Amino acid sequence: MGSLQLEDFAAGWIGGAASVIIGHPLDTVKTRLQAGVGYGNTLSCIRMVYRRESVFGFFKGMSFPLASIAVYNSMVFGVFSNTQRFLSQHRCGEPEASPPRTLSDLLLASIVAGVVSVGLGGPVDLIKIRLQMQTQPFRDGGEHRVTVFPGPHLCM
Repeated sequence: MGSLQLEDFAAGWIGGAASVIIGHPLDTVKTRLQAGVGYGNTLSCIRMVYRRESVFGFFKGMSFPLASIAVYNSMVFGVFSNTQRFLSQHRCGEPEASPPRTLSDLLLASIVAGVVSVGLGGPVDLIKIRLQMQTQPFRDGGEHRVTVFPGPHLCM
């Protein structure tokens, strides 16, 4: 295999970070609704989170997914692209050429990236959901600021 292509890792990191920043508020509403804790419908959930926790309630627990999902996407993008490139180059035996990719290369690269995805994604999602389900209001001004660190109790 020639050199490792880092552009795919960078693209995955940027895409992962952007998806968290844009999608986390909606994901928080979805998670709360799925938990079935009396929110009723989507609009009711949005109003209740805003009233009880302010706008910060929609972004609760976002720092962990922001860091982890960016790394996760980076790994999946990079592993997939570099595995596919590795397979194509070794099948043709020409490291500098850009040989056509076959369906079998695509399938094997997808399997390898899928294994990485499952191994990293499960624990990340569990911690993210536990953080999103914290429903205490956010209080600023130094009075009741609580920092939550995921610990062993989250891995049940």
